[in-house]
Amino acid sequence: MIFKRLNYQTLQSLRLQGYNILLTIGRSEDENPIYFPMKLESFNSTQANANGGEEHMVQGQKILILDEAIQRSLNNDLNGIIQLDH
Repeated sequence: MIFKRLNYQTLQSLRLQGYNILLTIGRSEDENPIYFPMKLESFNSTQANANGGEEHMVQGQKILILDEAIQRSLNNDLNGIIQLDH
């Protein structure tokens, strides 16, 4: 496993690899959450952005839309790490 800091370069690299969301495990209120990149084939980021909000919750887990995370990273408005399998 590889852990990388949640920053603009890492997020851009994930986007180029086809990932479009980041999902946490554990508690959603962690100050330094661990995110796992995921690819959702039927995901529509335009529709998700229309719903507003920067972080979405599903069953106590945070879901970050990768495009939103990239924008937030420009303002250093994110904290956490990303766990990669390779």
